[in-house]
Amino acid sequence: MISMQGIRELLENNPDLIKIRPDKKRMRMLTRYGKVIKADYDKLHEIAKEYMQWGFDIPSWRFNAASARVFEFGRRLAREYNINIFEVGRLFNEVLPHYTRAGLAGCFISGLCRDIIKQGDIIKLNLIAYPGSIYGIGYRHFKGRLEVIGNRAHFLGAEMEGGEIFIKGNVGNYLGKLKKDGKILVEGNVRNWVGEKMEGGTIFIKGNVRDALGEKMAGGEISIEGNIGSWVGDDMRGGIIRIKGKYKSLSSDKKGGEIYKWEEGKWKLIG
Repeated sequence: MISMQGIRELLENNPDLIKIRPDKKRMRMLTRYGKVIKADYDKLHEIAKEYMQWGFDIPSWRFNAASARVFEFGRRLAREYNINIFEVGRLFNEVLPHYTRAGLAGCFISGLCRDIIKQGDIIKLNLIAYPGSIYGIGYRHFKGRLEVIGNRAHFLGAEMEGGEIFIKGNVGNYLGKLKKDGKILVEGNVRNWVGEKMEGGTIFIKGNVRDALGEKMAGGEISIEGNIGSWVGDDMRGGIIRIKGKYKSLSSDKKGGEIYKWEEGKWKLIG
């Protein structure tokens, strides 16, 4: 049996034994419950505040490094707040514009959707309320349909795994980057690097595209009704590109895949 003197000496030599470490998750939940009982509580505004407190200083140009983190944060909040698919739409279209210009909010919304969207679900997202560009809508999208209205969406459908994305508006850079499957339809123009490192699925663009279409593309199919800039198929490894309009130049670094041009009522292999 240890004497009181022995216990005293043990604690003096090992002070960490009596330290009570706070349970951060429990404290966060208690704080949240304290807010819930208030008459003016709106969980969508609380979600928006948490997102801004957590990720307000993450710049959009760090998409490659931060997209997965922002996405997973959205997944976690969806579970903690028990959000549903209709609330996701309201959060994006009505609430978030009061808190952010846009930035990586697209990745955040994609994370919120990930575990609750079902086959046949449709989420309508309106970009018009945001004064800035938005990055990552449809990031790792895999089920259901996103219907997007507005311009300045960058990295739309990045790492997409399935489902559908329809956008009525002009799109920024990196449409369908690292896309694995699913369908993207754009009723507008798109900037550079469409389908970069794309592996599967389809992209259909009714408007024009700028440069480096299909760079390092490995699979899937991209169809363009409008005109294209330079370096089509740059370092392309596989997949199919179909062009109905004009193009400035094909890349001399193409390593695989097929490029077709619509001529005289049929598809002609040009690269």
